Amino acid sequence: SLWGGLCPPPAATWLSQTLAGAVDRVCGSGKNTARRKVAWHAPRYATAPVYAQGGDDSLGMLDEAATMAKSTFPIKPAELIEKAKSVLASEFGTKEGDDGSCLAEDFQFVAPIIGPLSKGEFTRAFGSFKIKDAIPDIKDNSWFHVDPLEPNRVWFFSRATGTHTGILNFGGNKIQGTGQEIRSPPQAQSMLFDEQGKVYTLTVGYCMDKRIGNTEGLGGVFGILKAVGKALPFPEAQRLYNPSLRFEAFEHVAKAVEAGGYDPNTRKRLPA
Repeated sequence: SLWGGLCPPPAATWLSQTLAGAVDRVCGSGKNTARRKVAWHAPRYATAPVYAQGGDDSLGMLDEAATMAKSTFPIKPAELIEKAKSVLASEFGTKEGDDGSCLAEDFQFVAPIIGPLSKGEFTRAFGSFKIKDAIPDIKDNSWFHVDPLEPNRVWFFSRATGTHTGILNFGGNKIQGTGQEIRSPPQAQSMLFDEQGKVYTLTVGYCMDKRIGNTEGLGGVFGILKAVGKALPFPEAQRLYNPSLRFEAFEHVAKAVEAGGYDPNTRKRLPA
């Protein structure tokens, strides 16, 4: 915090929030910031699960085909996947010459830290990055699956790779090519489609194994910036997970209990 060296944490937080509130009132900003997020879309389609027969019922494994057969969403899974691939090929409607009609007017972009962003906010931001120019050899290495319980959602998983040889635009800055290889961790991403086949929600950047790649477990543009040595100057853009001091203290207490011969989870003595 700006005030961290001058005030104890509660006072520093109050001062920071007060200053931010004053700026918002003067500038008319703050309508979709960290503490005042707009509501994201509620689910529009859901299918009751049909469970596989003959397995362990306690696991609740789905019979995917039978569950999907109960869907009332008008677009079939194979067609929906092709639509998702077309949206990716159009660079989410920002590719030169594309009119952006693949995105619904009520579109929202929702990432782990950023969002929800409106259609205009997202297309302006993503279109300005020029990812393909910055990383000409980028490969998403994607595969696709329709969610049987939410049949208007296409999940697509990726393990993107590429080399930063071109100019990456970010925040008004032009980051010259570094020659740095980019290896993203596996990311779970999704598109939610309306009945007209337009995307009304895009989720990206949800990493599934922070050990993989060279982005410190970060996905999306945050991961690219981290890999090329231009990470943004706040904890959320440094690595997937930054433990708090409170968590570290809790962890040390648990290890001390374990060193004393007790299991911190059960509070019972460990076997000799």
